[in-house]
Amino acid sequence: MRRIFTAALMSAAFVAPAMTQTAAAEQLWLTMDQVRPFQLDAPAQSIVVGNPAIADVTIQDNSNLLLFGKAPGLTNIYVFDESGEAVKNLIIRVRTPSSDMLTVHRGAARTTYNCTTNCEATVTVGDDPNAFNGVSGQVSAKYSQASSMGSNAGGGEQN
Repeated sequence: MRRIFTAALMSAAFVAPAMTQTAAAEQLWLTMDQVRPFQLDAPAQSIVVGNPAIADVTIQDNSNLLLFGKAPGLTNIYVFDESGEAVKNLIIRVRTPSSDMLTVHRGAARTTYNCTTNCEATVTVGDDPNAFNGVSGQVSAKYSQASSMGSNAGGGEQN
C-alpha cells in the first residue's frame, strides 16, 4: 500500500509542472448585445473563440480586445503569443439583460421584448422562429435604409 501511495505522489510531482504551462483560466461575464473592453498583459499573436455564436472578439490592437456577448451561454476564448503558447484562457459567460427584458410564452412559442421605455419585440436566440425572423427582417430593412441614406448624405451633386 505504501508503494502505491509513493508512486502516486511521484506521478503527481511529474504532472504538476506540465499543468503550470497551460494558460490560467479567467472567468468573465458579458451581457448579451453589449461590448466589454479587455486588455491583455502581453501582446497576442492569435485568438481562438470556442463558440462564436455565444461570444465574439474584435481586435483593436495586439493588447486590446473588445468582447461581445451574442447569446446566453458558456464558451471560452484562448489567446496565444508569438511562439504559439497559450497565454490566456478566458471563460466567457453571457447573460441576458434581464432587468429590462420581458419574455412571453404562448405554449411552446416564446417572444422576447425589450422594455426600456416601451416594450418592443427584440431578436433573442431561442425565440419562436416566426417572431425571431419577423424582427430580424425589420432590423435588416432598417439597417439597409440607414446605410443607403448615409451614402447619399453629401447633400447635392458632386462635380
